[in-house]
Formats: sequence, structure tokens, C-alpha cells
Amino acid sequence: MDISMLGEALDTYVPEIMEHCGTPGLSIAVGVGTEVPLARAYGVADLATGRPMAVDTVAPTGSDCKPYTGVAALQLVERGVIGLDEPIEPYVRVVNPYGQRPITLRDLLTHRSGLGVGMGNFDRVPPPPLGEHLRRVLDAGRSDAYGGAMVPFWAGPVGAAYQYSNVGIAVVGHLVELLNPDGVTFSEWVGRQVFAPLGMGSTVFPRAQHPDFVPAELLARRSTGYATLPGLRLPLPTLYPGDYPAGSALSTPSDHARFVLAVLGGGAPVLSAELATQLVTAQASGGTLMGARGDLAVGLVFNVFGGAHPYIGHGGEYPWGWTHFTRGWIEDRVALVISANQFDLGDFGLSDRPGHAAARLVAEIVTAWVHGVDPRPRRTLAAGRSFLAGLLVGDRLTARLGISGQPAAEELARVCAEAEVAFPWDQEAFLEGVGRVRLTAAPLVDHALTVRREVAGHELALLAGQLGVPGLAAQLAGGPGSQADGGSRADGGPQVSSGSQAGSGSQAAEQ
Repeated sequence: MDISMLGEALDTYVPEIMEHCGTPGLSIAVGVGTEVPLARAYGVADLATGRPMAVDTVAPTGSDCKPYTGVAALQLVERGVIGLDEPIEPYVRVVNPYGQRPITLRDLLTHRSGLGVGMGNFDRVPPPPLGEHLRRVLDAGRSDAYGGAMVPFWAGPVGAAYQYSNVGIAVVGHLVELLNPDGVTFSEWVGRQVFAPLGMGSTVFPRAQHPDFVPAELLARRSTGYATLPGLRLPLPTLYPGDYPAGSALSTPSDHARFVLAVLGGGAPVLSAELATQLVTAQASGGTLMGARGDLAVGLVFNVFGGAHPYIGHGGEYPWGWTHFTRGWIEDRVALVISANQFDLGDFGLSDRPGHAAARLVAEIVTAWVHGVDPRPRRTLAAGRSFLAGLLVGDRLTARLGISGQPAAEELARVCAEAEVAFPWDQEAFLEGVGRVRLTAAPLVDHALTVRREVAGHELALLAGQLGVPGLAAQLAGGPGSQADGGSRADGGPQVSSGSQAGSGSQAAEQ
């Protein structure tokens, strides 16, 4: 399908999404095959100066850089330096006290080493060299979250369950630093062996996002990150993760999309096809922390999703100001990358935070396009929102209460005349929506068919959120004939979904 249709849809929807989520700026790239034919930027990179967000604006990836670390480690596997299933203890002394067996590189890359969840070991000053940092962390044996009072450092035996671990990926980075044949730092190896071959000229993986470690030209292009709450945007002081191979990279969506396309295309020129395939192939169940979904598994770092259009995903957050989102459709070889300069301070439940909510709404649009659905609005946004409001009013006045008769025309005229509306309103569309709902022998089935016919899935996700009724909208959109979350709706549109994953240097809802 013509990608210009997707560009038109994004230009229409994204400003609405950003207003809905309170997102200052959003940068998006879509890669197809071997190219990145679509890049868009919306809003502002810095509120104080009014500097606009641009496609070459640089931002922290948070945990979305973990796949860089994974590829760097697999390059050493490819060279025969270390095996995926070889114990790491001869190189880095990381011993799970619950035992069963030694930790391997595969355990670390699939988050099954037994190490528990942590925040990334952040501080207000740049961290020491990686080896020194890890010695301190491993000797202390305590999670950084609330000083160790929140979660255990070791969560269970090796291989027993998925436990997302920033420390585990930091250990992978340390292995890269110790074992690479050039004898260079982790950051130098990734720059030489991953970014340079892929032409990722706006990407670095420093020890800290600090003038001592990042070229001045890149820091000048970095967006300002904002910690948000409703009606509040705060540019908080910079923080630096000690577990930096798990979350300290800077990039642009276009650069990151090139990386994802390389992985989807067999790894060239950074990795062999065999190992690249393992990256995007399920290695183990995602487990309960990933959500109770049968089509979700973990590959090597990436999350792997099934369905008619299987895809990989990851994401990240950098405290307290940025979120990052990645999705790559394996067979279609399409990559979507989204960067937002927003990290909400509220505990919304994992990746339901507004920055990730904005990314998920954008992802619904791109998913529709990947599935062969024209993502452009079927109605104006005002008409779509008004029509959905009409469907809800019609439901409340008839089928919900078991009432078979429609409200009288004069009653609806009075409703419209006395309504107070805080958004652009289309009265005709509202009345049309009211009239589409009636009590039938199978009301939920009939309502679902009406919604699918009249409101595109990716639009419904936005409109439902604006109207504050995502539960009903999701129920209607996912009615009989639809697949599990992440699959396709019966009409070919994307399934409306909600997701979860923990943040602060941790992986986002993918994603």
C-alpha cells in the first residue's frame, strides 16, 4: 500500500494524539525493506525556546537500546569468543544463589538468569567504569528500587522464569567489553561494529549522556525531556544509569529503524543470518511479567508476538523525561520507531503512561497500514468522536437497559440544544450514531459489527480514550470473530489493545 496514505493519516491523527496525551513532542520513523521512506516530527523539542521537534532530533532510547547490546554480544558468539549456552562465570563472577545451574549468555539475553527487576542503578553523577560498577552492585546484592525494599535482587533459580533485569543486560555489556578482540570499551565496540556499518550517524552508546562522553554536536540536538502530570511539565535534572549497557544510548527514530530493518533482514552487515533469526525467534515464554498472552514470547532481548502479522517489539523509558517505542513486523519487514520527550510521573500501571499511550495510538495507525487497511480517517475527527458519542448514548438509552424503542426526535433535539461540548462537535454524526443502536436478538454482536463498519480500529482507540470509555470500545472492537490482542480484527483493522511493562530503564509495553 502507498506509504503516502500512512503519512497523511499520521499528519491527521498525531496532533490529536499528542493533545490527548499531553505529549510535548513526538518523532516517528517507518522503515520498509532496506529504506526508511517515512519520517515525521511533531510538536516541540524544547518548550522554553520553542525549538521544534525534528526528524534529526536526538533523544535517549532508554531500554530500547538493549537490542544493540544483544547484537554486540552475538557478534562475539559469531566469532567463537563465547557460546550462547556457555557459562559466563569464568569471565564475570555472577552466581545465582538459588543454583540449579550456572548462568549462560542465553539466560541473560532472555531475562532468565534469576536476577530480579531493578531500576537501572541511576545516580545524579556519571557512573564509574562498568566493571567497577558491577562489582559494587553484585557484592551488595540488593535492588536499587527503594533501597532494596521493593523487590529482591535474586528472584529465583536460573531459567525458572522471565524476570526483566537491567543488571543482567549490564553484565552482557561487560562481557562485550572484556572479550571483544579489539580490546576497546563497550561503547567503542558498539559504535564500530553496529552503528558505523549501518550508517547510524546520529547514534551513540556512551557511559553517560554527559559532555565528557557525548559529542557536543549530538548533545545540542537532544530534545529536552519532561516529567509530566496533568497540567504540569517539569524539566528535571539529568540522571545517569550505572547499568548503562541497558539504557544509555542516544539515537533518532530513523537511525533506530535502520537497525531494526537490518535485524529483520537477516542481520547484514552486523550479524549472521542464523543469529539474527534467533533474535526474532521465540526462545522462551514471556511469563507473567509480560502479561498473560499466549502469543507472546521472548527472543534474544526482543519480545516476540504471534498472529497473522508476527512482530517483534521493545521499548524504553529514560527517567524522567523520555519514552521510546519499537515494533518490527517480521515477515512484512516493516519497522516503526517512536520517540517522545515525555515520561509521566504518575503510576498508571506500567506502559499505560501517557508517553507510551501516545506511541501505542500511533502504532495502531501503522498497524492498520501494515495489515493492508487504508489508515486515513473515514470521517473527520470531529465527526468520528461525535458518532462514537452517539453510539454510546444510543446504547445507554436502549439496549443497555433492555428498552426496544428509540428516543423520540424531539428528545434528541433537546439533548443537542442543551449539550455542553468541549471539543469540535458534529451534531449530524452524533444523531446518526444514536440511531444506529437498537435492541436486537444479539445486541453485542450487532453493536460490534456496527463499530467495525463505521469506526476504524486505530481511530477507535483514540476516540474511545477521548470519550473516557475504553472498556466498552475495546469490547465492541474485539467482538466475535476477532483474535487475541495483537492479532487482526475480523474486518482487517487492528485490534484495540492495552499493554503493560515496567519502565525507568526498563522495557516498555511492547510492545
